[in-house]
Amino acid sequence: MALRSELAKSYDPAEVEPRLIARNLATGVYHAEVDPGRPPFIISMPPPNITGAAHIGHGSTYTPQDVLTRYHRMRGENADWLPGQDHAAIATEAVLVRELAKEGLTRDGLGRDAFLARAWKWREQYGNRINEQFKRLGFGPDWQRERFTLDAELSAAVTKVFVDLYGEGKIYRGTRLVNWDPVAQSTLSDAEVENEPHSGSLWHLRYRAEDGGDGVIIATTRPETFLADVAVAVHPEDERYAHLVGRNVVLPLVNRPVPVIADAAVLREFGTGAVKVTPAHDATDYEIGQRHGLPMPTVIDYDGRIIFPAWRVEPDAAMRARIDVGRDALAKYVGLDRFAARTAIVADLEAAGALERVEPYETTVPVSSRSGEIIEPLLSLQWFMAMETLAKPALAAYRNGEVRFVPERFGRTYEHGLENLRDWNISRQVWWGHQLPVWYTPDGDAIVAYDAEEAREIGRERFGTIELRRDPDTLDTWFSSGLWPFTILGWPRQTRELETWYPNQVMVTAREIIFLWVSRMIMLGLHCVGRIPFSTVFITPLVFDKLGRKMSKSLGNAIDPMELVDKYGADGFRFGVLRQMRLESQELRFDEEKCDEARRFNNKLWNALRFIASLDEGLPDRIELPAPDALTLADWWILTKLRSAAEAVTHAYDHFEMGVAADTLIQFGWYEFCDWYLESSKAPAQRATRMPVLTYVLDVFVRLMHPIAPFVTEEIASVLLRDGPPIAVSRWPDGDEIPFDPVAAAHYDRFMTTVERLRNARSELGIAPRARVVVTGPELDETIVEQLHLLAGVEFRADDSIPGDTFAERLDALRLQADPALLRERYEREIAKLDVEVERLEKKLDNEKFVANAKPDVVAAEREKLDDYRRQRDGARNALHALG
Repeated sequence: MALRSELAKSYDPAEVEPRLIARNLATGVYHAEVDPGRPPFIISMPPPNITGAAHIGHGSTYTPQDVLTRYHRMRGENADWLPGQDHAAIATEAVLVRELAKEGLTRDGLGRDAFLARAWKWREQYGNRINEQFKRLGFGPDWQRERFTLDAELSAAVTKVFVDLYGEGKIYRGTRLVNWDPVAQSTLSDAEVENEPHSGSLWHLRYRAEDGGDGVIIATTRPETFLADVAVAVHPEDERYAHLVGRNVVLPLVNRPVPVIADAAVLREFGTGAVKVTPAHDATDYEIGQRHGLPMPTVIDYDGRIIFPAWRVEPDAAMRARIDVGRDALAKYVGLDRFAARTAIVADLEAAGALERVEPYETTVPVSSRSGEIIEPLLSLQWFMAMETLAKPALAAYRNGEVRFVPERFGRTYEHGLENLRDWNISRQVWWGHQLPVWYTPDGDAIVAYDAEEAREIGRERFGTIELRRDPDTLDTWFSSGLWPFTILGWPRQTRELETWYPNQVMVTAREIIFLWVSRMIMLGLHCVGRIPFSTVFITPLVFDKLGRKMSKSLGNAIDPMELVDKYGADGFRFGVLRQMRLESQELRFDEEKCDEARRFNNKLWNALRFIASLDEGLPDRIELPAPDALTLADWWILTKLRSAAEAVTHAYDHFEMGVAADTLIQFGWYEFCDWYLESSKAPAQRATRMPVLTYVLDVFVRLMHPIAPFVTEEIASVLLRDGPPIAVSRWPDGDEIPFDPVAAAHYDRFMTTVERLRNARSELGIAPRARVVVTGPELDETIVEQLHLLAGVEFRADDSIPGDTFAERLDALRLQADPALLRERYEREIAKLDVEVERLEKKLDNEKFVANAKPDVVAAEREKLDDYRRQRDGARNALHALG
């Protein structure tokens, strides 16, 4: 039996949380084995980067995963949260290159084998940092099942998928436009490119007509790429330029003639409505170039410097001849950095009279999230995955309801991405990652094989050589991530996990990678396994500060969640994050005060336990409610509120409404349980039932609260249920099993209103909190009299002359006995306020249009409210009249 003196005076997360983390890891409470007899609930953790540290975004994305897994485990389902980490190819390599530079070393100088050895050492030393932070955040995935994207088994699966897709013609090598990072010296996925606002300029350049006429003025934000212009484009419906379409204009400085073409991709409202076309250095221009069969010379190389025109796709002689015009004029810019070349070219254009004007222009620039460098769109020979045939079944899965998005509107984001799909550049020029299973003969023939031995065999049979060179490139990290939900379950082996736990039930992720990751998991899952990888995609909100600004280091508003855990505990942080999470708005405006409020709430709940443990009755060996006929009005009220809270929280978890669940728990636990019922239990009439009801309610409540606040609930449960199972595997409360009495609850709600009224009246009359106060009214039940004395601090005296038939009327008739002048003033104010409300409602209900158009239940509610105001006014008038 725990006594109050045995429990800490306040709840200390710093003491409790590490102890419980260690215990839960030791006992393996979060580990699950396959159990076909129970419905599965499986979440594959989006694998965080091994270079990463926990940030506020992890709070909004990973905390709901933990909550959902805990909830469904308590529901008796075969629940498991499968953790793992991503090797994060470019990000990790960039970190390692910087570390080497501190030692005066380079990647190439070290060599591939030695560099990879350093990378694995890094993984061992720092890769698990975020796991330790996740544990401190209270996350309880099945750590025994942790996987890494470079694990041998997963790597073998990656190779199999590449080889199989190549054999099916879905992976090919070709020259296309890619995102190129001149610092990282690698292509980048779209996810690794951030469009940042930029205050730049819009240069207006005149390209004169080939016959010497005025030609056309084009507008550009990148004048340095004009060296690779192959056309000028206008919109087909732009009458201003209709006479020029099909004619040539001449590039200044290099004097190269280029055609004026019409293409619907041109935005007539941009600049002059005429744009330069540089297919090798702009995504839109590349598509225009493909449609019109334009040449595609490159004048910016992989290091971001100007070069003589280079051909990634060999042109015919006529095309080459056109581009070679003005080659000598290019010589002065060759070798310059692209932005230094911009300055020089603009100056020369101005000197030549080709610069019409320059105006400020707010735009965005694509920046590498890896190096911070402005990326360069470049034509490059790379490996690609053909996406069109993969996209069709993935689109069908969404459209026929196999995959749903929460909120629903993000399904359109998914659909739009698949409808506008481009082939995927899957090769990266880094060493850390899955090296392409590709070998080349001395003549450049490509061989795709599972391993070097198979490649040599193919080389011998097909090309008569075994002298092969392996492609040094690695696969885009998103390639292996796209296989994550089924490779971590053992695919291509037909394991029990794959059979039972695939597809997963939920994928929880962020909106910005719906296309980059979610769609690819669905496409590859359908293609490789024949089934969708998950049935529901829950998109978590973006995190902003409380002023609505996106969090960033430059603004100084970025938040380290570990600092918040140190201040408020993991439970406080989790509650604080989830309370501010609103599903439909998809905006989480983070206010640290919510974490502090949650910390105080957890302490309040702990003190409630200490109060219960200190009662003379002692904590029971078994939690069980008294017989229904023994329950008091206050008991029925708290049980009814508990049932309502259980139903609301269950519904919220089922519908991913984390903020609603958190708010409901705070409302019930703080206000209804701790502030009201706990106090009411001190009345003598409550003594017979208070211990069983208090322990029953607290037990049910901490189980409802456990998914959000695992530590404080586990600590409380261990005191309440000394021999019970760990709360993480306890049974979820069934609202239908909680007894309730809505009539009794309504009566107690009315009683609470009366208590608040009497408390307010004391305050308004300036009566000291401890001063003796008398209230008079009709005869009341003794239990209510006790509660009035306890909660309102008043002494009740029955007055038979005061009318009151119903419970509500008797409560409304209660009046403070105090200085007549003070009472008169108060009653007059109350009557005046009620007069206003009565008049307002009478006018509203006299309005025939309102009565005819409003729903019947709305009209009925307004009539009931009017009757209530009239009754209160009559009571106040009677009290005023009684003063004489």
